[in-house]
Amino acid sequence: MKQLLALLAVVSVLVLTGCSNVYSQEDGYRMAIINQGFPVPKEAYEVKAEDCVGEISKSAKYKLKGIGDSEGNPPDHYLRTIEEWGWTEMTDDRRGSIHFYEKQGKIISLNIKENVFDVFEMTSATES
Repeated sequence: MKQLLALLAVVSVLVLTGCSNVYSQEDGYRMAIINQGFPVPKEAYEVKAEDCVGEISKSAKYKLKGIGDSEGNPPDHYLRTIEEWGWTEMTDDRRGSIHFYEKQGKIISLNIKENVFDVFEMTSATES
């Protein structure tokens, strides 16, 4: 009986933990695994990243409920935070839900989808 109760307690913790990964600007941000100067929400958890091909030198994929709506629009607070961390959006290069940012010669691509996002470090400047 004690083992069953212990198992139920562990399952309850796992379920509650899984439900807590929702975007909230109050939770703050941490450094992206591929570039320590680029912010990602603290509650985002890493999943298997896409393979690096073409102009992509590094990639990271994160899951987080509420990070993007059905059209891939991220929360405004997240976009402001990226700029507060010193990144400048390359608005001419933007492609739908894919944003490009530059800082000190580095280019980061942010691809937002509903509940998931990719961060790519590019090897060279993108072309429109």
